[in-house]
Amino acid sequence: MGVGERIGRGNTADIYELGSKQVLKVFRDPKLLDLERNINSVIEELAVGAPTFYGTVETDGLTGLAYERILGPSMLEMLMGKPEKAVEYGRQLAELHAKLHSVKPVGRLESIKSRLAYMISGIRHVGFEPLREVIESCLSELPGGDHLCHGDFHPGNVLLSQGGPVIIDWMTAVCGPAQADAARTILILRHAVLPAELPEVAIQTFAQLRTILLQTYEDTYLELTGYSREELAKWELPLMAARLGESIPEKEQRTLLDLIQRRIN
Repeated sequence: MGVGERIGRGNTADIYELGSKQVLKVFRDPKLLDLERNINSVIEELAVGAPTFYGTVETDGLTGLAYERILGPSMLEMLMGKPEKAVEYGRQLAELHAKLHSVKPVGRLESIKSRLAYMISGIRHVGFEPLREVIESCLSELPGGDHLCHGDFHPGNVLLSQGGPVIIDWMTAVCGPAQADAARTILILRHAVLPAELPEVAIQTFAQLRTILLQTYEDTYLELTGYSREELAKWELPLMAARLGESIPEKEQRTLLDLIQRRIN
Protein backbone atom coordinates (compact mmCIF):
# COMPACT_ATOMS: atom_id res chain seq x y z
CA MET A 1 0.00 0.00 0.00
CA GLY A 2 1.73 3.17 -1.19
CA VAL A 3 1.62 6.71 0.13
CA GLY A 4 -0.51 9.13 -1.85
CA GLU A 5 -0.98 12.89 -1.69
CA ARG A 6 -0.55 14.95 1.43
CA ILE A 7 -4.06 15.86 2.55
CA GLY A 8 -3.41 17.66 5.84
CA ARG A 9 -0.76 19.54 7.79
CA GLY A 10 -0.81 20.32 11.51
CA ASN A 11 1.59 21.78 14.05
CA THR A 12 3.39 18.47 14.58
CA ALA A 13 2.66 16.19 11.62
CA ASP A 14 1.65 15.80 7.98
CA ILE A 15 -1.23 13.54 6.89
CA TYR A 16 -0.95 11.46 3.70
CA GLU A 17 -3.31 9.18 1.85
CA LEU A 18 -2.48 5.51 2.47
CA GLY A 19 -4.41 3.49 -0.03
CA SER A 20 -8.11 4.33 -0.29
CA LYS A 21 -9.21 3.61 3.28
CA GLN A 22 -6.32 4.72 5.50
CA VAL A 23 -4.19 7.77 6.23
CA LEU A 24 -0.58 7.96 7.39
CA LYS A 25 0.38 10.51 10.04
CA VAL A 26 4.08 11.42 9.71
CA PHE A 27 5.61 13.41 12.58
CA ARG A 28 8.28 16.04 12.12
CA ASP A 29 9.67 15.08 15.55
CA PRO A 30 10.12 11.26 15.68
CA LYS A 31 9.71 11.26 19.49
CA LEU A 32 6.05 12.19 19.06
CA LEU A 33 5.40 9.00 17.10
CA ASP A 34 6.11 6.84 20.15
CA LEU A 35 4.01 9.11 22.39
CA GLU A 36 0.98 9.01 20.10
CA ARG A 37 1.33 5.28 19.40
CA ASN A 38 1.21 4.47 23.12
CA ILE A 39 -1.77 6.75 23.73
CA ASN A 40 -3.73 5.49 20.73
CA SER A 41 -3.19 1.88 21.73
CA VAL A 42 -5.14 2.74 24.89
CA ILE A 43 -7.78 4.75 23.00
CA GLU A 44 -8.29 1.86 20.59
CA GLU A 45 -8.95 -0.54 23.48
CA LEU A 46 -11.34 1.90 25.15
CA ALA A 47 -13.54 1.84 22.00
CA VAL A 48 -14.62 5.47 22.20
CA GLY A 49 -15.40 5.78 18.49
CA ALA A 50 -12.03 7.17 17.42
CA PRO A 51 -10.70 6.23 13.97
CA THR A 52 -9.37 2.67 13.90
CA PHE A 53 -5.66 2.64 14.73
CA TYR A 54 -3.45 0.30 12.67
CA GLY A 55 -0.07 0.98 14.29
CA THR A 56 3.29 1.95 12.83
CA VAL A 57 3.79 1.72 9.06
CA GLU A 58 7.01 2.17 7.04
CA THR A 59 6.48 2.75 3.33
CA ASP A 60 7.93 4.81 0.50
CA GLY A 61 10.67 6.17 2.76
CA LEU A 62 8.21 7.45 5.38
CA THR A 63 7.49 6.15 8.88
CA GLY A 64 4.24 7.08 10.55
CA LEU A 65 1.07 5.92 12.24
CA ALA A 66 -1.76 4.50 10.14
CA TYR A 67 -5.40 5.29 10.86
CA GLU A 68 -8.77 4.63 9.33
CA ARG A 69 -9.59 7.37 6.85
CA ILE A 70 -12.73 9.25 7.89
CA LEU A 71 -14.51 10.90 4.98
CA GLY A 72 -16.26 14.12 5.85
CA PRO A 73 -15.56 17.73 6.79
CA SER A 74 -14.62 18.89 10.26
CA MET A 75 -17.22 20.61 12.38
CA LEU A 76 -15.13 23.77 12.06
CA GLU A 77 -15.26 23.60 8.25
CA MET A 78 -19.03 23.13 8.38
CA LEU A 79 -19.38 26.11 10.70
CA MET A 80 -17.42 28.29 8.28
CA GLY A 81 -19.86 27.42 5.51
CA LYS A 82 -23.02 27.39 7.62
CA PRO A 83 -22.63 29.82 10.54
CA GLU A 84 -26.37 29.61 11.17
CA LYS A 85 -25.72 26.12 12.59
CA ALA A 86 -23.61 27.47 15.50
CA VAL A 87 -26.25 26.58 18.10
CA GLU A 88 -26.77 23.08 16.68
CA TYR A 89 -23.05 22.34 16.57
CA GLY A 90 -22.44 23.89 19.99
CA ARG A 91 -24.94 21.43 21.47
CA GLN A 92 -23.47 18.51 19.55
CA LEU A 93 -19.97 19.41 20.68
CA ALA A 94 -21.10 19.42 24.32
CA GLU A 95 -22.96 16.12 23.97
CA LEU A 96 -19.90 14.43 22.46
CA HIS A 97 -17.65 15.81 25.19
CA ALA A 98 -19.94 14.75 28.04
CA LYS A 99 -20.17 11.23 26.56
CA LEU A 100 -16.38 11.04 26.22
CA HIS A 101 -16.01 12.01 29.87
CA SER A 102 -18.13 9.05 30.98
CA VAL A 103 -15.19 6.78 30.04
CA LYS A 104 -12.59 5.98 32.71
CA PRO A 105 -9.20 4.70 31.47
CA VAL A 106 -8.26 3.35 34.92
CA GLY A 107 -4.86 4.98 35.24
CA ARG A 108 -3.58 3.92 31.84
CA LEU A 109 -2.95 7.48 30.71
CA GLU A 110 -0.83 10.27 32.15
CA SER A 111 -2.69 12.55 34.56
CA ILE A 112 -3.72 15.97 33.33
CA LYS A 113 -2.03 17.58 36.34
CA SER A 114 1.27 15.90 35.43
CA ARG A 115 0.92 16.97 31.79
CA LEU A 116 0.13 20.58 32.71
CA ALA A 117 3.02 20.70 35.21
CA TYR A 118 5.40 19.48 32.50
CA MET A 119 4.11 22.03 29.99
CA ILE A 120 4.37 24.89 32.47
CA SER A 121 7.88 23.88 33.55
CA GLY A 122 9.12 24.31 29.99
CA ILE A 123 7.70 27.79 29.34
CA ARG A 124 10.36 30.42 28.71
CA HIS A 125 8.02 33.16 27.56
CA VAL A 126 9.09 36.75 28.28
CA GLY A 127 7.22 38.00 31.33
CA PHE A 128 6.18 34.56 32.56
CA GLU A 129 8.88 33.89 35.16
CA PRO A 130 7.43 36.17 37.91
CA LEU A 131 4.11 34.32 37.54
CA ARG A 132 5.43 30.75 37.58
CA GLU A 133 5.37 30.08 41.33
CA VAL A 134 1.76 31.24 41.76
CA ILE A 135 0.59 29.17 38.80
CA GLU A 136 2.40 26.02 39.94
CA SER A 137 0.93 26.45 43.43
CA CYS A 138 -2.55 26.83 41.95
CA LEU A 139 -2.14 23.65 39.90
CA SER A 140 -0.88 21.64 42.89
CA GLU A 141 -4.04 22.47 44.85
CA LEU A 142 -6.45 21.30 42.15
CA PRO A 143 -8.05 17.84 42.46
CA GLY A 144 -7.15 14.75 40.50
CA GLY A 145 -9.64 12.63 38.60
CA ASP A 146 -10.14 9.46 36.59
CA HIS A 147 -12.11 10.57 33.51
CA LEU A 148 -10.86 10.26 29.95
CA CYS A 149 -9.83 13.74 28.77
CA HIS A 150 -9.10 14.46 25.11
CA GLY A 151 -6.82 17.39 25.90
CA ASP A 152 -7.56 19.33 22.69
CA PHE A 153 -11.29 18.99 22.08
CA HIS A 154 -12.64 21.58 19.65
CA PRO A 155 -14.63 21.71 16.36
CA GLY A 156 -11.50 21.20 14.26
CA ASN A 157 -10.99 17.78 15.86
CA VAL A 158 -14.51 16.48 15.18
CA LEU A 159 -15.13 15.04 11.72
CA LEU A 160 -18.73 14.83 10.51
CA SER A 161 -18.88 11.56 8.57
CA GLN A 162 -21.95 9.92 7.08
CA GLY A 163 -21.90 7.49 9.98
CA GLY A 164 -21.88 10.29 12.57
CA PRO A 165 -19.31 12.50 14.30
CA VAL A 166 -15.82 11.08 14.87
CA ILE A 167 -13.29 12.59 17.30
CA ILE A 168 -9.73 12.67 15.99
CA ASP A 169 -6.23 13.72 17.12
CA TRP A 170 -5.89 11.95 20.48
CA MET A 171 -2.18 12.62 21.05
CA THR A 172 -2.98 14.90 24.01
CA ALA A 173 -5.32 12.42 25.74
CA VAL A 174 -4.88 12.24 29.51
CA CYS A 175 -6.73 11.12 32.62
CA GLY A 176 -8.21 13.60 35.08
CA PRO A 177 -11.21 15.69 36.11
CA ALA A 178 -13.70 16.20 33.30
CA GLN A 179 -14.02 19.84 34.40
CA ALA A 180 -10.41 20.48 33.40
CA ASP A 181 -10.95 19.13 29.88
CA ALA A 182 -14.13 21.16 29.43
CA ALA A 183 -12.35 24.28 30.70
CA ARG A 184 -9.64 23.71 28.06
CA THR A 185 -12.30 23.57 25.33
CA ILE A 186 -13.85 26.82 26.60
CA LEU A 187 -10.39 28.42 26.60
CA ILE A 188 -9.87 27.46 22.96
CA LEU A 189 -13.33 28.54 21.83
CA ARG A 190 -12.94 31.88 23.59
CA HIS A 191 -9.36 32.83 22.75
CA ALA A 192 -7.87 30.70 19.97
CA VAL A 193 -6.62 32.73 17.00
CA LEU A 194 -7.19 31.12 13.62
CA PRO A 195 -4.16 30.70 11.31
CA ALA A 196 -3.39 33.89 9.40
CA GLU A 197 -3.23 31.98 6.11
CA LEU A 198 -6.99 31.35 6.20
CA PRO A 199 -9.12 33.60 3.98
CA GLU A 200 -10.18 36.80 5.71
CA VAL A 201 -13.85 35.92 5.16
CA ALA A 202 -13.36 32.68 7.12
CA ILE A 203 -11.69 34.52 10.01
CA GLN A 204 -14.50 37.09 10.11
CA THR A 205 -17.16 34.38 9.94
CA PHE A 206 -15.68 32.56 12.93
CA ALA A 207 -15.40 35.82 14.88
CA GLN A 208 -19.13 36.35 14.42
CA LEU A 209 -20.23 32.87 15.48
CA ARG A 210 -17.64 32.32 18.25
CA THR A 211 -19.75 33.73 21.09
CA ILE A 212 -22.85 31.72 20.12
CA LEU A 213 -20.87 28.50 19.76
CA LEU A 214 -19.09 29.02 23.08
CA GLN A 215 -22.20 29.91 25.05
CA THR A 216 -24.20 27.00 23.64
CA TYR A 217 -21.39 24.53 24.30
CA GLU A 218 -20.88 25.74 27.88
CA ASP A 219 -24.58 25.88 28.80
CA THR A 220 -25.28 22.44 27.30
CA TYR A 221 -22.23 20.80 28.87
CA LEU A 222 -23.05 22.12 32.35
CA GLU A 223 -26.67 21.03 31.98
CA LEU A 224 -25.69 17.52 30.91
CA THR A 225 -23.04 16.99 33.59
CA GLY A 226 -24.33 18.99 36.55
CA TYR A 227 -20.97 20.72 36.97
CA SER A 228 -20.80 24.42 37.83
CA ARG A 229 -19.01 27.24 36.05
CA GLU A 230 -16.96 27.73 39.21
CA GLU A 231 -15.61 24.16 39.03
CA LEU A 232 -14.42 24.75 35.47
CA ALA A 233 -13.04 28.23 36.20
CA LYS A 234 -10.61 26.85 38.81
CA TRP A 235 -8.60 25.31 35.97
CA GLU A 236 -8.32 28.45 33.84
CA LEU A 237 -5.02 29.77 35.22
CA PRO A 238 -2.86 26.64 34.71
CA LEU A 239 -4.57 25.90 31.38
CA MET A 240 -3.80 29.38 30.05
CA ALA A 241 -0.22 29.06 31.24
CA ALA A 242 0.27 25.65 29.63
CA ARG A 243 -1.14 26.94 26.33
CA LEU A 244 1.66 29.51 26.21
CA GLY A 245 3.98 26.55 25.65
CA GLU A 246 2.16 25.49 22.49
CA SER A 247 2.71 26.69 18.93
CA ILE A 248 0.08 29.43 19.01
CA PRO A 249 0.05 32.80 17.22
CA GLU A 250 1.77 35.72 18.91
CA LYS A 251 -1.54 37.57 19.23
CA GLU A 252 -3.01 34.73 21.29
CA GLN A 253 0.15 34.55 23.42
CA ARG A 254 -0.16 38.24 24.28
CA THR A 255 -3.84 37.85 25.16
CA LEU A 256 -3.25 34.88 27.44
CA LEU A 257 -0.26 36.43 29.19
CA ASP A 258 -2.25 39.60 29.84
CA LEU A 259 -5.14 37.55 31.27
CA ILE A 260 -2.78 35.59 33.50
CA GLN A 261 -1.13 38.75 34.81
CA ARG A 262 -4.47 40.38 35.55
CA ARG A 263 -5.76 37.24 37.28
CA ILE A 264 -2.73 37.03 39.55
CA ASN A 265 -2.33 40.73 40.25
